[in-house]
Amino acid sequence: MNRYKVLLPVLVDGEYGQGDEFEKELTPEEELANVQSGLLEIMPQTYKVIGASTVWDAAPGEEFERALTLGEEQLLVEGGHIERVEKPAPKRRAKKGGND
Repeated sequence: MNRYKVLLPVLVDGEYGQGDEFEKELTPEEELANVQSGLLEIMPQTYKVIGASTVWDAAPGEEFERALTLGEEQLLVEGGHIERVEKPAPKRRAKKGGND
């Protein structure tokens, strides 16, 4: 699953507006269509090189940040070249309003 940023002034999934970031499970085809249309931007993730080859200028054992498509990530992970470095998800801002 990738993290995305809404680039256009439209509401995505009924709650994410322009400039908002969110995580969503998309197919590689859905992701590509949304990125190519300019609606979404893929946010960079941190990866560690676990294979014997250099990947995106990172040597084996090093980490790098890159905005990989789901398809690119799948090829590199399944090929034994990289693994995603999981970091805690950013906290969502609490919505104002309520019973004060």
